[in-house]
Amino acid sequence: VRHEVWGIMLEAFPSRQELAQILAELRAFREDANRRFEAVDRRFEAVDRRFEELRQDMDRRFTEVIAEMRHGFEVQARAIRDVQIAVGALGDRLGKGLEHLVRGVVEEFAGQAFTRVERLELTDTEGEVFGVRNAPLEFDLFAADGAAYLVEVKSHLEADDVLKFHRKAEFAARHLGRPFTRLMIATSVDPHAERLLDSLGIRSIIQSRPDRAPSGGS
Repeated sequence: VRHEVWGIMLEAFPSRQELAQILAELRAFREDANRRFEAVDRRFEAVDRRFEELRQDMDRRFTEVIAEMRHGFEVQARAIRDVQIAVGALGDRLGKGLEHLVRGVVEEFAGQAFTRVERLELTDTEGEVFGVRNAPLEFDLFAADGAAYLVEVKSHLEADDVLKFHRKAEFAARHLGRPFTRLMIATSVDPHAERLLDSLGIRSIIQSRPDRAPSGGS
């Protein structure tokens, strides 16, 4: 019986040599697994370092871009201020030049020279024209020497421009205390605006009319 049991145990269980070999293989497998895990850890650490380097580089680049943009905005802001100053000065010069030019046109239109030529500014204290108290009313030119002309200059004349000038001119007639001819000067005119000019009795000098050859005045 003992021999039978021993034979069964030898068949069912590995021998001491086989067990030692299995343990050795397990130790080798564990050591190989440890080496592999350590290699993976090193790779993850390298990836983490790379991400950190990339993050720092992106932060640095972003900071540089923001600084460049801020500098560019400051340069543009200074340029805009310079342009505004230049345009303002140019506007003053153009205003005087335009006044001289319009004076020549009006004198040629009227067939006489004027001793008083100026931009006219009135104040509508009661809001008679536009319903706003103390509203400034500006006219491009007031020329007088015996006869007087109140002048408005537009690049393109619309019906609304005619109506506004008509209302302002009525106010001026009540407050200047002298008669004057209302005159509008434009390079072009809307047909409806031209009909309003005729119906309101406003004289005009129009460079170009729709479907007409250029004209010197009306």
